[in-house]
Amino acid sequence: MKKFNSRLRNKLFVSLIVFVVIFSFQLMASPDAGKRPLMRFPDIHENTIVFVHGSDIWKAPADGGIAVRLTIHDGDESFPKFSPNGKLIAFTGQYDGNTDVYVMDVFGGNITRVTFHPGGDQVVGWHPTKNKIIFTSGRKSWSRFSRLFMIAPDGSGLEELIMHEAVQGSFSPDGNKIAYNRISRENRTWKRYKGGTAQDIYLFDFEKMKDSKLTTYGGTDRIPMWIGDKIYFSSDRGRVLNLYSYDINTSKIEQLTQHKNYDVRRPSKGGNKIVYEIAGSLWVLDVITGETKKVNVEIKADPEEARPRWEKVDGLITGVDISPSGKRALVVARGEVFTVP
Repeated sequence: MKKFNSRLRNKLFVSLIVFVVIFSFQLMASPDAGKRPLMRFPDIHENTIVFVHGSDIWKAPADGGIAVRLTIHDGDESFPKFSPNGKLIAFTGQYDGNTDVYVMDVFGGNITRVTFHPGGDQVVGWHPTKNKIIFTSGRKSWSRFSRLFMIAPDGSGLEELIMHEAVQGSFSPDGNKIAYNRISRENRTWKRYKGGTAQDIYLFDFEKMKDSKLTTYGGTDRIPMWIGDKIYFSSDRGRVLNLYSYDINTSKIEQLTQHKNYDVRRPSKGGNKIVYEIAGSLWVLDVITGETKKVNVEIKADPEEARPRWEKVDGLITGVDISPSGKRALVVARGEVFTVP
């Protein structure tokens, strides 16, 4: 029987031709899907939010509404960040066979490549006074760590920040200090981790050339954002990632959001507001009032990738079995089950 099943499997792999409308694409193109798009990597400036959906960058009103697509390239875009004056958006793009820093205007035009190093460069934000893009890169690292760099939107004035190891950072309003993480775990799948690479928040004073550690929690304190006299960050101190603040003057730490079911992901600040992801949706925290609200965004465009289509899956077979009568076979391909003669 084992030998028969083997021969059957080989025959099916060679000769079976199955066409099917891909179920996942049907879901994405369904009327309900437009009401629940997956939105990631948000940033905010005044009353506008930019975010990534379907590997393209979109923008929408911070109060909610219909989103407008800014990029259409086949390469992935991520980490869009408004310049301090809101006229430019820096982002990480995979356009030319590499991961580099790009910049465009707020309408999605004049896309310009900024970095050209063969290593990967990931946008972190902007310097508050120098009009330079902050990015993290391993271009000068001899092992598995990264540093922070700054560069002008026209590709000039590359600076390497003095910290030996840094992946996320936010400058004080006057640019004299930076709160930063030395280690990145944002893309790791581990949750509630308390091992040796758990993140802490550090403070570097450029005038005093002094480095100090601000948080000592055993879990993760990640993505610091400096607003006024406070440093905001996400932490899993309550097991679920929520937003907290650290008062520079008193060292007091205060929890600001109370999400229970899903983690706060990729928070980003703009003015007195912080935008963040919760289970693929966008939320905004007003740090002055302490209020949080969900941003209801609609995506009306019809992405080409989401259109239903016929797909040949004979080369994607992962399982096969025969019926008791021997007249039909069950075939598993691309996660779906088919029955064939």
